[in-house]
Amino acid sequence: MMLPPLPPLRNERTTTGRGVPAAPRNAASSTDSDVGADQQAQLAAQRQAFDYEAAERAEIVREHEVLQALLMAHLKNEDEIMKKWISLI
Repeated sequence: MMLPPLPPLRNERTTTGRGVPAAPRNAASSTDSDVGADQQAQLAAQRQAFDYEAAERAEIVREHEVLQALLMAHLKNEDEIMKKWISLI
């Protein structure tokens, strides 16, 4: 049984709406100097939450790939056993 590919998360954004790659999060913008300390703390919390979700997603994808590889190895082994059974007939 093959596992289906994982759907993209709703907050994954690699490009802007126009197909242009999004600017790096650490890039300075003109609005960074205009925000207060509370907003800076909120932005830092959002970035930390995003980083956590990105790391979690990466771990899920790695686990998914390992499980797929394990399943393929199992199926190949079963196929070899089936071929040996057929050859005995």
